[in-house]
Amino acid sequence: MRKPIFILLSMLLILFPKSILADGCCSVEKKQNCKPQSWWSKGWGTTVFSGILTSQTSSRIIQKADFGDSGIAAIAVSKELVRFFNNRLGFEYEGQAVQHFGDQDHFELNPAILVARWWSFPWNKTLPTTIAIGDGVSIATRTPNLERERRGKETSKVLNFVMAEITLSNPCYPNWAFVLRYHHRSGVFGTYNGVHDASTAFAAGLKYWF
Repeated sequence: MRKPIFILLSMLLILFPKSILADGCCSVEKKQNCKPQSWWSKGWGTTVFSGILTSQTSSRIIQKADFGDSGIAAIAVSKELVRFFNNRLGFEYEGQAVQHFGDQDHFELNPAILVARWWSFPWNKTLPTTIAIGDGVSIATRTPNLERERRGKETSKVLNFVMAEITLSNPCYPNWAFVLRYHHRSGVFGTYNGVHDASTAFAAGLKYWF
């Protein structure tokens, strides 16, 4: 179960060597005669992430996470819609494709997620940082084993989806970011088929903005 995490950390060490993380590794060049980009041609992002999964209720995760032998590997594509407050707050549309492995091996599709992202932090010149939260719909190809075992019949293929994300970048390569993600399927206090909590994954990965 820990192998995917070790593999991911190894990838990060390869992609972000000491020479990249060193101070003063880059200089900013002014671009001249650049045509302004259209709304459609900018503001895209793709994220790959993997992590461990638990079906423990949200209120008990801190006390007893109860991580089993299940995990997720996912890819997400996002498009920025608009920004407010002098580009400090942005809203994005995101879609995800998620493969489960371990004790459950179904496929999960999260096709419509609205994400709010905060871009402005006082330390961004040293460590560019963003924080995002999102809400949408999660569709499993079959009833997840862990959710069924934990909740009995009180679960559903289609549930609400909640995510939270922190990104950390090197100022020399601001288009790349290390990502920490919270990935949660929920019934929104019983709104979806009487389901309250379903499953939660804690993941790490890489994001590229283009």
